[in-house]
Amino acid sequence: MTTYTGEIANILELADITTLEREDIRAEAIDTLENGGIIYLPQPAFTLSDAEFRFVSDASVTLPTKAEKRSQNGRPTIIYNPETGRLERSRIRARQRPQLTALLDRYAQWSTDLIHRLFPAYQAGIVRDRTTYRPCERAATQGLHVDASYGRPTGGQSMLRVFCNINPEARVRTWRVGETFEPFARRYVASARPKQDGALEKLLARFGITKGHRTPYDLLMEDIRSQVKRDAEYQAQAPQKVVDFPAGTAWIALTDLVLHGAVSGQHSLDQTFFVPDEIMADPDRSSLHILERLTGRSLRSSA
Repeated sequence: MTTYTGEIANILELADITTLEREDIRAEAIDTLENGGIIYLPQPAFTLSDAEFRFVSDASVTLPTKAEKRSQNGRPTIIYNPETGRLERSRIRARQRPQLTALLDRYAQWSTDLIHRLFPAYQAGIVRDRTTYRPCERAATQGLHVDASYGRPTGGQSMLRVFCNINPEARVRTWRVGETFEPFARRYVASARPKQDGALEKLLARFGITKGHRTPYDLLMEDIRSQVKRDAEYQAQAPQKVVDFPAGTAWIALTDLVLHGAVSGQHSLDQTFFVPDEIMADPDRSSLHILERLTGRSLRSSA
């Protein structure tokens, strides 16, 4: 049996959100984030209005089909584009869409303001992407994994995500959190056999169905993500801990650096941002630079 000795990702608790502008707090936060840790905000973070609370509580609105109500794997998810103001993936009825859109837009702005307060050095180059709402029950444990953006290739940009548990019944959202990125990646890079984009993938990118061509970085991240999710021994034996995020709390992570997997919960929001390596405090800590060191080659050019 393999012996696993990696260090579990650090969790930094910022108990007082009024101190986020302090330089010492910002320095500790960015060090935690870029080292593959999680920043946890236990105070009531993003709060729902009374109308939003009633809206989220009504399963007939947020989960209109029988199949969605029975879902136990956290899907389907609702996707919102804050740049266009449009829902990109939702079965919600037309008359209720404006209320959902307003909620998701408000969360996108709240998350943006939070990131600007805590990481002002990121403001010049960070790119805001989609907002995700997960109204479905998560009762099937998700395997430990890092995020790889299949339909939206990052080209080596890190994926910064701001999560918030908005469960109206005050239920926790539970994650498994694993080891830091480099020891994990080292186990799988040597056996990686990244697939190359074929004619279909290139056609989908050309017509904008997927958001651009996948680089060698994207393809390698997809491969090692798939490897770890299939590795039953690693999933059972690797360094990990269970973390509960109570309703009303928020947490932040570079999810291409943090091994994580949802265990249980319902009703969460997350806002995704893309972080180019050049705006990081230490670009060498990015998953792009780590994989380039491990493979001994550039992973940036289009495949």
